[in-house]
Amino acid sequence: MINGFKKYKFQKIEFLNKIRTLLLIKLKKLTKNKKITFSNYHKYIDDKKHQNIQWELAKYFRDKKLHIICLEGIREFLYMNFGQSILIQKKPFLRIARPFKEEDNIGLHKDTIYGQNPYEMSIHVPLMSLGNKSCLKFAKNSHLLNDKKIQFYKSKSLFKKGSKQHKLGKPYDPKRIIKIKYNEKPIPLKYGEFVFFSPAVIHGQELNRDKNLTRFSFDVRVSSKFFPVDFNIKKYNGSYVEFSKSPIDILASKYFAKQ
Repeated sequence: MINGFKKYKFQKIEFLNKIRTLLLIKLKKLTKNKKITFSNYHKYIDDKKHQNIQWELAKYFRDKKLHIICLEGIREFLYMNFGQSILIQKKPFLRIARPFKEEDNIGLHKDTIYGQNPYEMSIHVPLMSLGNKSCLKFAKNSHLLNDKKIQFYKSKSLFKKGSKQHKLGKPYDPKRIIKIKYNEKPIPLKYGEFVFFSPAVIHGQELNRDKNLTRFSFDVRVSSKFFPVDFNIKKYNGSYVEFSKSPIDILASKYFAKQ
């Protein structure tokens, strides 16, 4: 993690397989199309239908807590990095990036600039293998940069605060980073791999350039219950839920409940 991010493999891929299957079944029901898959999504869905389908699919993903099911597949990995009292973002972002659709991406960005705490680590999980043209880019050691010195494009807000697009992960006050200074590179992933990264790392995608593949992925924030983060503040689609609790945490909680 010295670069601010690292690629890992699922320890138990059956949990990823399970949520992928459930999402695909839901997608087929929403579109009433048995031929549709994540990869060929763009061949069947036009711009008009896309927003509603993504909203319904993301809502299903959150309501069924599929991200929590999925992260059971890396429980030991999470224990190693956070301890056993772990909190997970309540409303993660389900991403759908169609080929050559700029509006499907938010470009290169740094989550700390949007207010995320550096103790809230992020996990990027694709639902298919991603090559150089379809994967996200990450800038090595960019977590060491001073946020105040980052250069941005001048861009207008396309979405209102609290709108569906904002709740799907599109910023209402976009801060797109000028990419020429940071030497970001694509990180291709095989199905079953994920990227674990600091919110201070410059990352993202400006355009999915794979004409044959729509990228379906999700990203979720994870932290320790005992890290210096105000987990009660409901902003940035944050608000956390408990994933696990250490034996000592359980013991202490029972003690305080009796005092």
